[in-house]
Amino acid sequence: MEVKTMSKPKISLIVPCWNEDKMVALFFAETSQAIKNIEADFEFLFIDDGSTDDTYEALKKLADSDKRVRILRLSKNFGSFPAISAGMYHATGDAIICMAVDLQDPPSLIGKLVESWHAGNDIVWAAIGKRKDSFFQTFFSELFYSTIRRIALQNLPPQGMNVGLFSRRVIDIYNALPERDSIPFFTILKLGFKQAQISYNRQARRIGTSGWSFWKRIRSAIDVVVTFSYAPVRLISTVGFIAATIGVVYALVIIIQSLFFEVAVSGWSSLMVVLLLVSGIQMVTLGFIAEYLWRQSKQVRRDPRYIVMDEYGSKLHSKPTSLVLDADNINVSPNC
Repeated sequence: MEVKTMSKPKISLIVPCWNEDKMVALFFAETSQAIKNIEADFEFLFIDDGSTDDTYEALKKLADSDKRVRILRLSKNFGSFPAISAGMYHATGDAIICMAVDLQDPPSLIGKLVESWHAGNDIVWAAIGKRKDSFFQTFFSELFYSTIRRIALQNLPPQGMNVGLFSRRVIDIYNALPERDSIPFFTILKLGFKQAQISYNRQARRIGTSGWSFWKRIRSAIDVVVTFSYAPVRLISTVGFIAATIGVVYALVIIIQSLFFEVAVSGWSSLMVVLLLVSGIQMVTLGFIAEYLWRQSKQVRRDPRYIVMDEYGSKLHSKPTSLVLDADNINVSPNC
């Protein structure tokens, strides 16, 4: 009688890196220790997002010493979201876990994520409970997530999430989506499927500083609002209606004062106030419209989300078949 044995599932760890040459070896060592008792085969897929330090060389040393390590080197700094998208497309696992290399999100989360996946969840979020960031980082993070929850994603965890596990069918669907400015976690959050959350406290960064500057956070907030919400369009309509109403009321007041009370019409001061108010509203309106038009322009031009300049490391299995071929991203190097 032939005995059939079930093969272990394969899990891909997607780790974007930008100028993290001091962190990659420490991350790999601690993560390898955290996953050693998990019944699964693991793939480490590091994405070098146009680093200008020795990150790529440090990653190559890891790949030379451990066949589980693969590296995608992007042609420039595209940003963490395109880097994650690159990892999702090139990952070969039955499930995929995305996490940062800075170890603020402890590798011990991986076991809990995998356990929840085995329980039947296609999407498992590691939701942040408390943060050990600076006061300003914590303040702006809370402001960002509370705003997004109100106007775009009501089921977003209050403190957000930086780590998630996604099943292969979820990743295949994500890879088939046409959006050029996709924010991976928020896009996946809206896909549906059976989802679960585990909570954890985010740790302080051990080495270096975060690559997320204040202005990067602002740009990210604008991207989320424009991509996932109709709030700006509705706000423009509301402000326009209010401004028009104020203008009509003000005109009626002037007419009544002139005809019935013989009050002289005020001069340049009131006129300048009205002009500045209307001009300001128009500029804000044009700014929002330009954001939407720019995104539509990128969709039409089909700009690549990322460009893979080099690949390095062992490829243990061929890439699973996706729903559609990803013609919107560019790979200019053969596998190594």
